[in-house]
Amino acid sequence: MSTAASVARNDLTKVAKPSLRRRLRPLLKDKWATVAVIFLILVILMAIFADMIVPDNINSPDFGARLLPPMTDGHLAGTDQLGRDVLGRLILGSRVSIVVGFGTVFFALLIGIPIGMMAGYFGGWFDTILMRLVDVQLSFPFILLALTINAIMGLGLKNILITLVIVGWIEYARIARGETLIVREREFIQAAHLMGAREWVILLRHILPNITTPLIVIGTLQVARFIIAEASISFLGFGVQPPTPAWGSMVSDGLKYILSAWWLITFPGLMLALVALAVNITGDWLRDTLDPRIRNR
Repeated sequence: MSTAASVARNDLTKVAKPSLRRRLRPLLKDKWATVAVIFLILVILMAIFADMIVPDNINSPDFGARLLPPMTDGHLAGTDQLGRDVLGRLILGSRVSIVVGFGTVFFALLIGIPIGMMAGYFGGWFDTILMRLVDVQLSFPFILLALTINAIMGLGLKNILITLVIVGWIEYARIARGETLIVREREFIQAAHLMGAREWVILLRHILPNITTPLIVIGTLQVARFIIAEASISFLGFGVQPPTPAWGSMVSDGLKYILSAWWLITFPGLMLALVALAVNITGDWLRDTLDPRIRNR
């Protein structure tokens, strides 16, 4: 009995290993995607363990060390106008960008997918209301609408996250609605109806698995958009308030010293650019990997 079980386990292992290897092979073939994924993982780990990496007094002023250039007195990225270590504040600021970027996409998908599915599947007045909301939302610039809602709700990381979710969920609902309109006309959905399947069973077991791929890809690409949106809001002074560091507010503070202390604006701006680029490259790789129309070319 045990011998048979071990043989079965070995067979399963042999089957599983090629499957995992096949999943990783497209990523390893694309060098830029590999570098982007590794970089994103490092940034996420940096954000998670920021409190362990950065000293507790990182936000305490040290006027004797004001505006030190990079690689001076142990400050790899220099110090700011208050003598605070720029690298440490960059690491702490990564938490804001990661939480806002991935958190906004997660909650926007969580809200937008079921609403879009119901609108596309049932139609009627619910679908009409959703489309009018989409029209209204698209009539306003994204950042302007986010700033308006954030100014009403107040400042802080929580309110930024809520603001961007309010602005962003409609786009995912529209995409889920369009995909649902396509999937609901397929033969297996009609067969499920004939077999007497309930509506919620059809939505969850048959439609949802068939619309998740484009939503995952678009959601990944949108992470960079929300990170830049948070940085823009913080840059204008409506985001996370001092002394909590955020990359956008660090760029804003460094503008006054752009000629005398270039590192104050260069390093947070560079981090924003690199994270956005890595997210976009990863999203493109996911699209090429998950979309069968592109994969089978």
